[in-house]
Amino acid sequence: HYGYFEDPGTKPEDISLNMIYQAQERYATLLADLVVKTDMPILDVGCGMGGLLGVLNRRGLDATGLTPDKNQSRHIRANYPNALLECKFEDMPTTGVTGKYGTVITSESLQYLDLKRALPLINQILAEGGRWIACDYFRSGAAAEKSGHYWDAFLRQLDEHGFELVQQRDITPHILPTIAYAHHWAAKILLPLLEFGEEKLQVKAPGWYFAVQDMLPFMHRKIDKNLATVDPVQFAAAKKYILMVIERKA
Repeated sequence: HYGYFEDPGTKPEDISLNMIYQAQERYATLLADLVVKTDMPILDVGCGMGGLLGVLNRRGLDATGLTPDKNQSRHIRANYPNALLECKFEDMPTTGVTGKYGTVITSESLQYLDLKRALPLINQILAEGGRWIACDYFRSGAAAEKSGHYWDAFLRQLDEHGFELVQQRDITPHILPTIAYAHHWAAKILLPLLEFGEEKLQVKAPGWYFAVQDMLPFMHRKIDKNLATVDPVQFAAAKKYILMVIERKA
């Protein structure tokens, strides 16, 4: 995930890999701090490589991971003791899980969920008085790429399915340093290396260059598009990253 930097003004050229790891740990801690039903099971939807599971485990909480990714599943089974559901959230078995979880967490996985199927399922598996902790980005304008739900549409669907947004915090400034770090490395290092390689290929192996030259414009357009997705200015203009606590309406 994007991590959380305490200082939004951290410059990308000053960021180390260790600072990225610390930001990711800080992000997971923010989510774990919002768990209130500590005596009930937690479901981490889209648990990735298990970083949040590790934080929850260290607090002695009963957390189950869910991921459809086979590589992630193998990693989690090898490194964590947690129960694991290997499926898409919308396809999880529902027998015996009504009201089972005191907390459902979607950490950068909400953007992938089919809300019409996922929201009724969250409603079903949440215990009475349980909470859904969600942290993800949402589209608020014309984004360079199409991931993420539209914020206004998401709020309407919450209301339609009987949910209430009880806590909301815009943490966009705190995740932008991670995006700026990725953009810095891609634009200042990887792209120049690619262009240098093309020039070398043209001089040293003109035959190979001739064979691939028609593909180069397409490749550069693809790179430019990917760079736009990690441009912190474009991200902040078209998206916002929200940390939320959601509960059933009283």
